[in-house]
Amino acid sequence: MIKKIVTLGPSTNTIEILEKIKERVVDFVRINMSHSTLKDLKYFIELSQKVGLDFIIDTEGSQIRTCEIKNGEYFYYENHEILLYEEEIIGGPDKISLRPKEIFQQLNVDDILYIDFDTLVLSVVDVSTKNKGFIKAKVISQGILGSNKGVVVDKQSGNEIVLPPLTSKDFEAIKIGQKYNVNFIAFSFARNKEAIEYVRNVSGMKVISKIECVDALKNLEEIIEVSDYLLIDRGDLSKEIPIEKIPLTQRVILSKAKNMNKEVFVATNLLESMIHHRKPTRAEVHDIIETINEGANGLVLAAETAIGKYPLGCINMLNKLILHSKFVEKKIKQNEEITPINIKRSYLLEHSVSSNLIEPNGGILVNRIGNPEDFTSELSDHKIKLNENTQLDFEQISIGTYSPLEGFLTKEELNSVLDNLRLPEGAIWPIPILLDVDYDIWKKLSNGELVPLVNSNSDEVVGMIEVGDLYEYDPLKIALKFYGTTVAEHPGVAITASMSGYYIGGKVTLFSFSEKKFKYSFTPRQIRRLFEEKNWEKVVGFHTRNVIHKAHEFIQFEAIKRAKADGILLHPVVGKKKKGDYQAQYIIESYEYMIKNVYPPDTALLAVFSTYSRYGGAKEALFTALCRQNFGCSHFVVGRDHTGAGISTTNNSGSIFDKFPDLKVKIIKFDEVFFSKLQNKYIEKTSEYDLSDKLSISGTEARKILLRGDNPPEWFMREEIASIITTAIKKGVEVFVK
Repeated sequence: MIKKIVTLGPSTNTIEILEKIKERVVDFVRINMSHSTLKDLKYFIELSQKVGLDFIIDTEGSQIRTCEIKNGEYFYYENHEILLYEEEIIGGPDKISLRPKEIFQQLNVDDILYIDFDTLVLSVVDVSTKNKGFIKAKVISQGILGSNKGVVVDKQSGNEIVLPPLTSKDFEAIKIGQKYNVNFIAFSFARNKEAIEYVRNVSGMKVISKIECVDALKNLEEIIEVSDYLLIDRGDLSKEIPIEKIPLTQRVILSKAKNMNKEVFVATNLLESMIHHRKPTRAEVHDIIETINEGANGLVLAAETAIGKYPLGCINMLNKLILHSKFVEKKIKQNEEITPINIKRSYLLEHSVSSNLIEPNGGILVNRIGNPEDFTSELSDHKIKLNENTQLDFEQISIGTYSPLEGFLTKEELNSVLDNLRLPEGAIWPIPILLDVDYDIWKKLSNGELVPLVNSNSDEVVGMIEVGDLYEYDPLKIALKFYGTTVAEHPGVAITASMSGYYIGGKVTLFSFSEKKFKYSFTPRQIRRLFEEKNWEKVVGFHTRNVIHKAHEFIQFEAIKRAKADGILLHPVVGKKKKGDYQAQYIIESYEYMIKNVYPPDTALLAVFSTYSRYGGAKEALFTALCRQNFGCSHFVVGRDHTGAGISTTNNSGSIFDKFPDLKVKIIKFDEVFFSKLQNKYIEKTSEYDLSDKLSISGTEARKILLRGDNPPEWFMREEIASIITTAIKKGVEVFVK
């Protein structure tokens, strides 16, 4: 597996974000000591150890750098003269100094100084004043001079610059690392094996030798031999050799290291554009894939995660590219020519092939959308009129929401679901998805027949079913097995009991969608692509049939925190509901307000779940979790009475999720949540809590308050959300299902 090193900094300096970094399977973290203080080092080591991330001490090493420049930087034109001082000073328009100070005495006339990458070039023109502590240089290529910038000296004599392997700051950093039992040190500007052995003896740590100067290339084999790991720093190396040589040089180093059984990290400019932008460039993507396929064992993110706008997005993108590189590696190992002929069409067209999102239930996202013209001559003369619920199920099967289902359940599948909560082949599936028809139609059908399915609100043919099974089943037996009760008051039992008892099982094909009642009716494929575009990898799914209130806000933010997630999918169910439930329009409006005004930017996505509530308690909780897995959610929130009907059944007890160790979506469970008067915030019920401290309002009470035109207390619901409801009620709109 490709290892990952993440550089920490201002963008990644909290315990919360480090927990999220660890969740994304990062192997090491570091800070850039050339731009950090010893105080920073201590802080970040302590932070990383709190979350269990291995830290790497990163030395400044024997590199020449500019000292502090007043006002940060200056632009110098050609022929401008600058004084270079031996002692460290604050630089200005006409004077600067370099560190370490040992460099000063080694500079001579016609030595050329390259400052930073592709910026300023100086030539030494007069050293007669060395004894006075300064020499003169002239700008021979104009550019910007900034603080703490790397300097490469091209000596006119050809002699090498001699610098100590470690700076005084490095020695202090090592002491701090030893105090905290840090096991790794990245040795900057490793020039020879003697320097590496010296650093190992001084630190007592495993040495990651950084290949970033010509001396390292001259002594490459001996450096590889004595190092524990290597790190190719392509940025500093490109200051010492022509940039066009970097790709082949990288390949040579990787090849030699592989032959000598040493692992190599590659650093610099991996996802540089993502410091400011959400997506990388095509060149960056190509570079990373090729670097992995050339044999790199690890990759290093630097400024992208230290100071960039999207640090977690960068890690998610890197994970995705690492995952995808395995496909290319597999083809190479199989000696397959990678051409459009040999690559499956699904690879070229499907985003999910290279996705690092959770895989769909059953491994494949079902797609049963077809062209009616392909079946016109084969369709039966019989037709089946869908009702509101079966049409919703039909569409959700077709777009993959119910993956791995490809159609309505056969009798064998139904028995397996009712008895085992699995399909016959073993995939988890807890809900009967059934197509019942009138007996007069049912008795005329035969297996293998392609029967048109007609829209519930018109005579339009919206799809077809390939009849695979025709069977009878007592609806009350289904209700008893599924709900554990047959009481007529249970809304789910009522739905089941209304069925005819004559069922058709078989694969379906969708020709056209019904008219959408609500916006945000995105398919699983669309949502998954949106997650990819946002660079979300860990996503919390939130199911609801209510307008949002403060308890739900608490649960949502707490769930994101627990999951260390990139964002949350707000996914209210909008199909047929029971009496007293909120009409879907107002649930949607409440969440639109929240996204615009409350949730932090780029952390919440609203979509509607176009199905109906079965009120199936724990079994429906499992069903709703699997559906959100198909939408790409890695985590799912389950409450105390998730999708329950408020009626006691055998289906409400125990934790159903513990029975499925192969369940891939991770469940975030919440017990009762209430507002604490003492703490002035929402908390989750603990084993012992003071009832007198608890403030709560039932759903029934909340509805009564709203129907009177009043706003519930602010601790229960935001005033702006309540106003959406009361304003509609005052206009005579039906906000609650009757």
